[in-house]
Amino acid sequence: MKGIKFLSILGLMLALVLVTACGSVSNNGSDDSKNKSASKDGVEIKHAEGTTKVPKHPKRVVVLEYSFVDALAALDVKPVGVADDNKKERIIKPLRDKIGNYTSVGARKQPNLEEISKLKPDLIIADSNRHKGIYKDLNKIAPTIELKSFDGNYDDNIDAFKTISKALGKEDEGKKRLKEHDKKIAEYKKEIKFDKDEKVLPAVAAKSSFLGHPSESYVGQFLKELGFKEALTPKVTKGLSKYLKGPYLEMSSETLLDVNPGRMFVMTDKASPDEPTFKKMQKDPVWKKLDAVKNDRVDVVDRDLWARARGLISSEEMAKELVEISKKDHNKDDK
Repeated sequence: MKGIKFLSILGLMLALVLVTACGSVSNNGSDDSKNKSASKDGVEIKHAEGTTKVPKHPKRVVVLEYSFVDALAALDVKPVGVADDNKKERIIKPLRDKIGNYTSVGARKQPNLEEISKLKPDLIIADSNRHKGIYKDLNKIAPTIELKSFDGNYDDNIDAFKTISKALGKEDEGKKRLKEHDKKIAEYKKEIKFDKDEKVLPAVAAKSSFLGHPSESYVGQFLKELGFKEALTPKVTKGLSKYLKGPYLEMSSETLLDVNPGRMFVMTDKASPDEPTFKKMQKDPVWKKLDAVKNDRVDVVDRDLWARARGLISSEEMAKELVEISKKDHNKDDK
């Protein structure tokens, strides 16, 4: 009888050991499954170079164009590194105020790969035009997505913002910010009191030449979005040379006379009227023949804001500036 009781107790103990062991195996399997799932965790992002898996909610982001700085600022994300041409002041103040301190990784045209690597990024956002040749090198450092910026228009930059929102795990915030952007632009559009029938020419007075920005460019399409009439029609721009394979057109004084805009927005560094290329153009006999010049419809604006920044916040700042310029024009006409 005692032997039977002993065997029963022994059997019960063995059963408990087996249950515990099974539970332990089951838990280990669950942990392994969780770890495996975590290692695969990420978001697949489609971009110019294909599809790249990026980590969920990346914390250390390096951006290689100003428009991507704008996108991060609009989403309240601070980059750890920026290709800022070693000129932090080129990033417009509303963006600098939002992103705070960061490390410069050199020029946008040729960013410093060693500096990028030192920052140990978990995501790099590069330009599909400027950085195509170094994509593989960048991707060795961290998951890299390439989006349109330098040669992108307004719509392209909006699309880039949507992609960046997804890559950062902030799609909902991105949609909300875009609605806010659309509302702001619609309000500014109503407040701009220019004669929208005047042909408008946005152009950069660059060191190399006078560069017209047609509707294929960021600022050209944005002005069209605001209701302005484009001066650079396909008919007058046919055969013009493009700058660095972008949508920007090199314009001689003869071409400028053919275009003959009713209004001009000339973009210079820090909105300086003393930009050498601009001063040279003003000395050309053709200059005084232009309708925009005859009617005092030439405004000098900041190249950093109008041509380089290319984003939600920067375009809102541009629209706000256009409202102010139109008010001044209106007051001038009333005198």
